[in-house]
Amino acid sequence: MLDSIADAPVAAPSLDARPAVWPLGQLVRDIARGGIAGIIVGVFVAGLGGRVVMRVAALLHPNAVGMRTENGEVIGDVTLNGTMALLIFGGLGMGLVAGTIWVAVSPWLPSGRLVRALVTAVAAIALGTPLLVQATNPDFLVLQRDGLVVLLLVALVALVGFSMALVDGALDARLPPAFEGTRATAAYLIVTMLGLALILPATVGILLVQREYDASIRAGWAVAVSGTCTLIWWAMRAKGRAAPPMPLRAGATASLLVACGLGLMTGLPHVLRAAGVR
Repeated sequence: MLDSIADAPVAAPSLDARPAVWPLGQLVRDIARGGIAGIIVGVFVAGLGGRVVMRVAALLHPNAVGMRTENGEVIGDVTLNGTMALLIFGGLGMGLVAGTIWVAVSPWLPSGRLVRALVTAVAAIALGTPLLVQATNPDFLVLQRDGLVVLLLVALVALVGFSMALVDGALDARLPPAFEGTRATAAYLIVTMLGLALILPATVGILLVQREYDASIRAGWAVAVSGTCTLIWWAMRAKGRAAPPMPLRAGATASLLVACGLGLMTGLPHVLRAAGVR
């Protein structure tokens, strides 16, 4: 009898016993993943990259060493406190804003890894350059309106966008799925709620509050339209829909293209004047 029991086939576990992925949880996972990607990119790309750009500027303009920037930093003075401030307040802040915008527009970007990263880099230049490079900033005068420094700043913005797409994709492949009632899902929810409560209002203020450059404000509103389309798509996803309807995708993509066009119209003249071309 014991031999017959030992030789009996063991039933394979039923696939139905696996917990089903929670659609709303997966949505929260996507939002949290964008925020985490923004933190990583902000510290290690925007923060460290900003330090490299500042160091290059000091080497190119030794006469400016010792002078203070608009933010109170001493040109050429590399200190631990200064680097930490740049990483936390500069890089991390930039990364959180980039992560918020990424969450709002990423559903409408191409799906191919490299193409997605390149398109994001171009969109970052269009939307981020007007926030970083402003010809009226006295720092460009201190640096003698050096075109190379300005080019490095624009390249840094592009690198932030490129890295956002790659880091987000890497996290998507590694983070656990969102099953209902798991610790991972609870963590995603906490990160999402913190982002909605703290980072989203700041990002909306940066994009939509009236500034000197009207075209930049219009670009911010176009991003908001794309973000509204994303909210509608999220509601559909939470109900189990697998793909957004074509009219919604077309509207979101068109608004994103308009935002990039307006951003380029705003940023290009400032880049040229900051570099001393105009």
